[in-house]
Amino acid sequence: MRVLPRHPGTLVVAFVLACLLWYIQALERRERVSERQIDVPVTFVNVPPDMVITSDVPRSLTVRVRGPLSRLQSLDVAQTGVVLDLGAAKEAEQEIVVQGRDVSLPSAVEVLAISPPGVPVRLERIVRRRLEVKARVTGEPAGGLRVGQALTEPAAVLVSGPRLVLEKLRWLDTEPIDVDGITAPLDVVMTVRPPHPLVRIVEPLAVRVVVTLRPARSEERVRP
Repeated sequence: MRVLPRHPGTLVVAFVLACLLWYIQALERRERVSERQIDVPVTFVNVPPDMVITSDVPRSLTVRVRGPLSRLQSLDVAQTGVVLDLGAAKEAEQEIVVQGRDVSLPSAVEVLAISPPGVPVRLERIVRRRLEVKARVTGEPAGGLRVGQALTEPAAVLVSGPRLVLEKLRWLDTEPIDVDGITAPLDVVMTVRPPHPLVRIVEPLAVRVVVTLRPARSEERVRP
């Protein structure tokens, strides 16, 4: 019958590691329990694919933590964070309650308080809509001339964005077209300017703009 283990070296290493782990834990238990207040970043996960967050959200929350002094002194704020799950959220204004389990922290460190305890979030459904495009003209043609018309082709483009944001829009502008000092009509291709960071131009991304000129009326030529 075998009395000695097959690999005694492995047994010795395991014993040493177990003793070392016990020693470290014993030191932590003997350490002074301390508290610290830190600001941790907020991350939203499982945002529904057909929705987008349209409200301002805090960059960080203030978390009060407690644990062994050495753990708190070596706590790297960059490795902590609050993760909020929006998988069950609906299209509405709502408050997401922040709980201790939502905070990522090292072992032996616990959450005492979170401020604020809830994060207001507004979710809006992403929709598509066709909106009229207007040419944005700047400057004045050469003397005796004025801008007659500035027509776009096509006259409307397809956009995508939050439902309530698109409902408030009546038209979109092109990038500015400078007509200062021109003496002949312009025929240019201009990109369409998104009016909101969450609004995306689907198609087309650019439109043709034809700027015509006309003679200024006599009263327009007379300077006061």
